[in-house]
Amino acid sequence: MSDYIEISLKTDVGRVPPNLKVSIGDEIVFNDLLDNDKIIKHQTQLSKRLVIQIEKSGKTKSVADANEPQSVLVEKISLNGLDQHASKFGVFEQKDNSYVKDQKVNGNEMALNGTWRMDVPVFRQPFIPELNGHQRNAFSDARVACFGCSFTYGNLLEYNQTWPHFLGDGVKNFGVGGNSISSIVGTANWYVQNFKCDKLVMLLPHVCRLQYQVNKKAVMTFIPFLLEEYKGILNDVQKEIVMFGEPSLMFSGYITKTKELMNKINQKTDLYLSSYQKDTYDFLTQEFDGISRILPFYDLDEKFSLAPDNLHPGPDHNRIFANQIRPIIGG
Repeated sequence: MSDYIEISLKTDVGRVPPNLKVSIGDEIVFNDLLDNDKIIKHQTQLSKRLVIQIEKSGKTKSVADANEPQSVLVEKISLNGLDQHASKFGVFEQKDNSYVKDQKVNGNEMALNGTWRMDVPVFRQPFIPELNGHQRNAFSDARVACFGCSFTYGNLLEYNQTWPHFLGDGVKNFGVGGNSISSIVGTANWYVQNFKCDKLVMLLPHVCRLQYQVNKKAVMTFIPFLLEEYKGILNDVQKEIVMFGEPSLMFSGYITKTKELMNKINQKTDLYLSSYQKDTYDFLTQEFDGISRILPFYDLDEKFSLAPDNLHPGPDHNRIFANQIRPIIGG
């Protein structure tokens, strides 16, 4: 599956334009004078990292003496349509400049000669179905099939206190506590290939929950900052999430596969999406409208009591959410 990369460059150039050599990984995608703003579009198959390098030259002594501007701003880099935060993760190494010593500068501006570089991880996901029987209901045909994590399962709540229950008869709850987007979408895709439902609703968690297969056997959902539960298996993952944990960067590595599977689900049934997490909900409204119907945001209103753990939603939160979405999905 191809990845789509866009590099937006903004220029402030006088009479002498700079020369830019732009590389994505080992591939040179631009090598020429740059005298105007430019968007470089490139399609490739990335592995585990997105590495972009821009070599800038042309700031000669005569240009410097004439006080001529010759700067290039890496305004934005996107992967599969999502921002990679060039200003936060880019580093410009100034070198071979008159009057200015060599040094490294964090950011996205290249005012002098040197090399700008950004090296960020690509967070792929396996979308392995969750078939271990941890769902509230056993898999079967349904009028409305509901998928999600603990907010759908109803941690520490009775079944009749969950939002799928409040939707009415013929609704099945296939939520699993701790689920990631990858496991939810993978399971829902498996479900519609094996069972029938009129409507399918997903309530999705944060994009930083990541599904991993350990030793090609056990599958776990990695939730950041609960590292002690994973006995050191995913220390490197924890480190990269801490260093590069911008939601748009994390989701960019698996948004294309998410869309592909959701399209397949929507071909089998009517798909509806929501989230209780603001970043995820924003991505749904921006990227998935047209693939599915976007439901109202699941609001964890503070005026209602939480579940006994004081972390998860209580019955009133679930009842209100069900009342909001019932007229939309029908029933």
